Amino acid sequence: MKYLGLTLLCAVALAGCTATPDLEPLPGSLTYGETGPSRKTIAAPGTKIPNRFRHEGRIVYETYEVQPDHTYKLIRRSFVDSMGN
Repeated sequence: MKYLGLTLLCAVALAGCTATPDLEPLPGSLTYGETGPSRKTIAAPGTKIPNRFRHEGRIVYETYEVQPDHTYKLIRRSFVDSMGN
């Protein structure tokens, strides 16, 4: 009984670790705007697509993953303060 409780506790903890929140697209993102959800590519599913753009004075780096239906899914985003121009 003790092991069953420990197993259930570990399963719940791991389930919480694997859940990632969906990132909302910003102006400049590949999936932003009316054409975002319908944008498709011929790249193979699982391919990672990088994107870089400026947003509110900062440089944004995004990574997309091509889904089985050939649409993009935003999986990672980071910001860098731009210096100079």
